[in-house]
Amino acid sequence: MQINNISHIANNALCTACGACSGICPSNAIEIITNTAGYLVANLNNDLCIDCGKCAKICPSNPENKPSIETDDIFHGVCLAGYVGYASDNTIRQKSQSGGIVTALLCYLLEQNKIEGAIVNNLNLQTRRPQAVLALSESEIIDACGSYYTQSSVVKTILEHSDKNTAAVVLGCQAESLQLIRENYPNVTLPKYTIGLICAGQNGGDMIDDLIEQSECDSKQISRFWFRDKSCGWPGDVHVTTSTNDYWLPKEKRHRLKQVYELHRCIACYDQMNIFSDIVCGDPWGITHKQQPEGHTVVIARTEKGKKLLEDAARDGAIVLEDLSIEDIFYGQTVDGRHKTKFYTSRELFDENEWLFPYPDNYFENIPFTPANKIVRQRLKERLTYSRELYITIDREDYLRKVNLKKKKYQGNIIQKVTRKMMPYAGVILRKLSIIK
Repeated sequence: MQINNISHIANNALCTACGACSGICPSNAIEIITNTAGYLVANLNNDLCIDCGKCAKICPSNPENKPSIETDDIFHGVCLAGYVGYASDNTIRQKSQSGGIVTALLCYLLEQNKIEGAIVNNLNLQTRRPQAVLALSESEIIDACGSYYTQSSVVKTILEHSDKNTAAVVLGCQAESLQLIRENYPNVTLPKYTIGLICAGQNGGDMIDDLIEQSECDSKQISRFWFRDKSCGWPGDVHVTTSTNDYWLPKEKRHRLKQVYELHRCIACYDQMNIFSDIVCGDPWGITHKQQPEGHTVVIARTEKGKKLLEDAARDGAIVLEDLSIEDIFYGQTVDGRHKTKFYTSRELFDENEWLFPYPDNYFENIPFTPANKIVRQRLKERLTYSRELYITIDREDYLRKVNLKKKKYQGNIIQKVTRKMMPYAGVILRKLSIIK
């Protein structure tokens, strides 16, 4: 299928809203909008489109695109070295998502005059949505600490500031679109450094509204929102602040909403480990001796440039690093087990349903994986079907109905699990009660 613009991508619920298409379009024919279901999506104005095909060539969800990378296993990518560490600055470490390595590196680059600014996400308090911005000072970089698990158009912001020497924090799909821009339009100036985040998928913006509503705060008085505030210890809980109070929600509340608002395209993504970035950072899952409350970051250097940055920052005292085996990082992130199984099963389900799959057919051959059992396959089928239907819903009331049904079903599943766990103890409890009587 020849794809010459991004309309077919959006119509098939595959748009991640990275914003590359909007930023590259020479006729300003593409706008990133919020659809009925609260997802950001690229919207093409056919009256302005000149059919140049630029947008299609750099879209990470276009199955005709195959960015170049030299690796035997695309799920792992190129790995030069592995580390675990944290920011030397305690304020940065405390305010950051895991160990503060990403924020510390950006501040170090700025301090060393290696960049003019950094493309990061912060929260727009008016829209209550993350937005990609150019941070020009250390205070602006630190203020953007933490992760937002909902969409933002990072690549669009990168292209808007291509006249500046920058570093950028990116997700896998965003790094992939940057790689496609490098290959197709080498004259476009892109960030000098890309720091990738290990990514388990994005969610619709309504997830933020849902969490704020659950906190029972005055939504008109919000001054800050954290998906994960680790003031009480890593990995952190949801924290909402207003002009007068603080409101906390346990992390389980966020976990329960993931399958309500998750992006259809993200379920079928292979690039959890951000293979096209210079450096990739994430939480120390599976690294049990590095899961202290103050937080650590696992790091993979993917390019010589990224490796040198890490070494220089550690030498100059901006960060603290110790070597960690690449195998331990991938094991902790469950890449070769859970993740590969999810991806290949998703590919089968896309094929069965005749949905447009976002990658070339020959991109993932001869890579070992564990096939899904019937239960895992059925759950994945339900997730993909629900998320696709939700994304393309055109009536807001219908969308709300689907969301509420999903939440009720999920709550019912939790009750069933708890009941099953309690059953072995029911007899013991009854016997003790009879003895008391």
